Amino acid sequence: MSVLTRIWLPATVFAVFLLALFNRQELVDRFLENANFLTRNFVEYGVQIGVWLSAAFLINRLVGVLFWDGFIGRLSDRPVPRLPRDLTAMVLFSVAVLAIISTVFQRDVTSMLAASGVLGVIIGLALRTVILDLFMGLAIHIERPFKLGDWLMIHQNRVETHIIAEVIEINWRTTRLRTTRNNMVVVPNSKMGDTIVTNYMEPKPHFRIDLDFIIDFEVPSERVLRVMNAGLKAVTDGEGILDDPVAEVRIKDSTLEGAEYEVRFFILPAKISPNEARHVVNRSVLEHLIHSGITPAHAKEEIFLQRRERRALDASLDEDLYQLLTRTELFRKLNAAEFAAVFREMRKRDLAEGETLYAQGDTGDSMFICVEGLLTSAITVRGQGEVKVETLRAGQHFGEGTIFKATSRSTTVTAEADSLVYEIERHVIEPLLDVRLDLREQLEKGLKQQTDRIKDSWKEARRRKAEDQPKKIVRKSPVKKVVQAFFPGMFEGAKESQEKSTNEK
Repeated sequence: MSVLTRIWLPATVFAVFLLALFNRQELVDRFLENANFLTRNFVEYGVQIGVWLSAAFLINRLVGVLFWDGFIGRLSDRPVPRLPRDLTAMVLFSVAVLAIISTVFQRDVTSMLAASGVLGVIIGLALRTVILDLFMGLAIHIERPFKLGDWLMIHQNRVETHIIAEVIEINWRTTRLRTTRNNMVVVPNSKMGDTIVTNYMEPKPHFRIDLDFIIDFEVPSERVLRVMNAGLKAVTDGEGILDDPVAEVRIKDSTLEGAEYEVRFFILPAKISPNEARHVVNRSVLEHLIHSGITPAHAKEEIFLQRRERRALDASLDEDLYQLLTRTELFRKLNAAEFAAVFREMRKRDLAEGETLYAQGDTGDSMFICVEGLLTSAITVRGQGEVKVETLRAGQHFGEGTIFKATSRSTTVTAEADSLVYEIERHVIEPLLDVRLDLREQLEKGLKQQTDRIKDSWKEARRRKAEDQPKKIVRKSPVKKVVQAFFPGMFEGAKESQEKSTNEK
């Protein structure tokens, strides 16, 4: 029905002019018997011209509906770009104009084409930049160095002037980009052909971002790497900021201010913009550094007249650990005597990456607080293995369920990075809970939130299991393989479109 809807108008116009052509003498004799010579000629020439133009109109519509949208559209599984359609229309209407000059006005087309050569040269020189843009746009559509939705870097003379933006439109003369500031940049296609373009989404749809941090030399590098790795892994969700390829922290250089650490991670621009990814990772790493008592270095020139005090806190020293723990949400409101009673009885636990602190179902009568590092809380679901419940960062407490009534652990806690935690047993904190009702209320609230998160994880696991169905394998026909071999750029989105349609079904 949609094909007929798009064809009926040009077909009707062509039929009317064709009928008028075959009966033009009768029409002139009947309706224009008393008309002058000019009016008769106008009608006769107009009918013939209308036949040629309406025929070109009809053929162009048929080619668009049956070939571009029908044959090529089904093979590529996506809409055909406007450029080949416009090119087809130009060719068809150019042929129609030549046919009108030759058949209607009885002129020699060959001599006219030869005579128009000089005029074409003049027009070409005057419009050389526009023509260059047109042909470069055609080359971009055929070669496909980038496509809609790709993130590009347009290189300029200086690094700070490079343009990082997303492709939102490619037309005959220009390529339109949307920058990370949500501004539109219009670049002539000839400039796109002359400049160096980095496509962040080819050959794979992800790319790497590097962030630099400078930390004082007095902070051990092992500790810095542990804390920064924890901050980085806390935001690698596998969607926008990827966990594969693996994100990492490396020592890049030594400067006058301190050791320079490089945070490397990969993002998927289709899910998160580069600026947003930098913001998320910077914030997470800085939060972990601050919670661990480490501050980034800064340019300085100091003259010491006495022994310098340490700027960074070290959790291995009791006085520094005391300060770090009093900054946490759990102990922030306690007075010195109350905190000292708990601090004396706390036990230190060093965890290597991948080490399990406790497993689901283990008996226990203590809770924990994370001082440095990153841990993951998970539950075991039958048929699906471990399902993540939450991420535990520096400064957070957990395991308070066994302090109140539970005797077994409800989750499994594993170190995602080298971590430092402290254990508080039930007999140590129970006397404090009897006195500080606000602390008891805080722990009970945290326990309820953890129970809700566990329930949500169970529901999410069941939902994913229900949606996990085998996907239908789509086989390519021989005709589709041949067409894709000759026009590879036109079918790059076919696989993604097919997967999307399968998921929607």
